[in-house]
Amino acid sequence: MHALCQLNLTELPFRAHRLDDVELIAVFIGPDDLPVDAPNGDQWCLRAYQKIGQLRPLAPIDTGSTIKSLPMRPAVVQADFPCWEDVPFPLPEELEESYYDLLGNIEGFKLGGWPSLIQSEIYWAPWNKHPIAPEYVFQIDTTDKGNWAWGDNGTGYFGRGTAAGHHDEWTLAWQCY
Repeated sequence: MHALCQLNLTELPFRAHRLDDVELIAVFIGPDDLPVDAPNGDQWCLRAYQKIGQLRPLAPIDTGSTIKSLPMRPAVVQADFPCWEDVPFPLPEELEESYYDLLGNIEGFKLGGWPSLIQSEIYWAPWNKHPIAPEYVFQIDTTDKGNWAWGDNGTGYFGRGTAAGHHDEWTLAWQCY
């Protein structure tokens, strides 16, 4: 698998909900096809480490990946609102026309907040059924500079299990235009 990203959460000014017990995340992606409803370890892999001090650096492995390494420039966002499909309650009619003007959703690579939806709600969103009952934690967007794309300019969404016995399980969904 190709390395897609590595997140050292100890260096960030903010740690997203559901990551209180994690210090490092590494995401890998299969070399051929993007995963579709595949479990962690099948065409993609997310490894979450509780303590960085227990890890040892490994020599880089050439996988033939064209994905480019880019540094993160983290910033704390004070206000991030759900996309229309994720609003958890009925909206007043007077708000419907100006929703996105008043309540913006922050797009891009982000930890926490609300997912930046492209097509509809994430298939494992809370109102749907999934065995691990995942909750959205972070997203990785397409980046020309990093030579990575989720289909046609898409975004990958990562969720962590909330169901009993599934706290350390992860799921992935992606959407594109």
